Amino acid sequence: MGLINKLLETQIWGNTILRYLISFLIFISLILLIFLTEKILKSIIDKIKDKRDNFGIRLTQFLFRRLGPILYVFAFLVSLEQLNLQDFRTILHSLERGLIAVAIIYVLVAIIDFVYSEILTTSILEETQKKALRALMISIKIVVVLLGIVFIVKNFIPAFDITSILTTFGVGGVIIGLGLQRILQDVLNYFAIIFDKPFVEGEYIVTGDVQGTVSKIGLRSTRLVSLSGEEINIPNSIITSQIVRNWSRLVTRRVQINIGVAFETEKEKLEKMSDILKSAVESVDETVFAFARFSGIGQYSLNFTLAYYINEKDYNKFMELQEKVNIAIVEILKKEGVSIVYPIQVVRVEETHKKDV
Repeated sequence: MGLINKLLETQIWGNTILRYLISFLIFISLILLIFLTEKILKSIIDKIKDKRDNFGIRLTQFLFRRLGPILYVFAFLVSLEQLNLQDFRTILHSLERGLIAVAIIYVLVAIIDFVYSEILTTSILEETQKKALRALMISIKIVVVLLGIVFIVKNFIPAFDITSILTTFGVGGVIIGLGLQRILQDVLNYFAIIFDKPFVEGEYIVTGDVQGTVSKIGLRSTRLVSLSGEEINIPNSIITSQIVRNWSRLVTRRVQINIGVAFETEKEKLEKMSDILKSAVESVDETVFAFARFSGIGQYSLNFTLAYYINEKDYNKFMELQEKVNIAIVEILKKEGVSIVYPIQVVRVEETHKKDV
C-alpha cells in the first residue's frame, strides 16, 4: 500500500498521478452519462407512436445528433478542473465560457435550420415564398452569429468594450439608422406581403388612388403596370398600410342593368319580361340569373331591372361574357316584338281657325 500511495503522490507537471486519475475518471463518467442519456432518450422516442408527427421529438433527435461532439469536448474541459493548471486556469475558464457560447450559437443556428426544413417539408410554398423564407432565415442566423462573436471576443479579451465602439459610431449610426429606417420597414413589409399574400404577381389591384397589374414584388417596392401602360412603383411600407382591393380574386361578379321598353308594349309581354330576360342570360355560359323585375315607370319608358352573376375572375373575359348577354337581350326582345326605347319628344300641332270679323 505504501508503494501505491507513493506512486499516486508522484507529481508530474505540477499534479499528482492521483489528480490525473480523478480527472480521467470524471471525464469517463461524463462521457458515459452523455452516452446513456442519448440511449435512454432514444429508447423513449422509439416507444412513442407517430413520432414523425411530433415536432418536439424530431427537434430533440436533431439537436442530439448535432450536439454530441460539443458535449464531449465540454466534458473534457470540466475534467481538467481537477488539475492544478496554475496560470492556465484563467484560460481554461475562458475556453469553457467560449465553448458554452459556441454551443448556444450552434444550437440556435441548428434550430433555425430545423425550423426552415420543417416549414419546407410540411407547407406548400410558392417559389417566391421559399426565397423570402430562405433570406429571412439567413438574416436571423447572421444576427445570432454576430452576437455570439461579440460575446466570445469579450470573453477572451476583457478590455474589449463594445459600448465604447457603439458610442464612437453613435452619431453616424443615428444618421444611418434614420436613412435606413424606411428601407428596413419596406423590407419587413416585403416579407409580410410574401407570406400573407394579399396579392401576387400578375393580379390586378387597386390601392389608394393607384391601380394596375402587379408586375414585380421587390424587397423595397411593388411595381404595378397601369391600364395606360405606365409603371408605378409603390414602397412596400405604403402599400401594406392602405386598403388593397384585389380584383383578380373575384370569383363571381354581379351585373345589374336597367332596360326600358315602350309604353305601347302589351300587358302579356310585360308579364313575360322576367322569363324573356332570364332566357337571354342563361343562353350564355358561366352566367347565373338573379332576378328581373318591373321596377318603375319612367318619363320615356317602362323600366325593368335585371341582375345576374358572371362566374369569371378575369376582367377581359368578364367583359366578353357581359357583351354576349347584352347581345342576347337585344336579339330576344327583337324576336318577341318588344321595343327598347330611346328618348323621343312628340310634338302635337293643332290647327286653329280664326273667325271672320
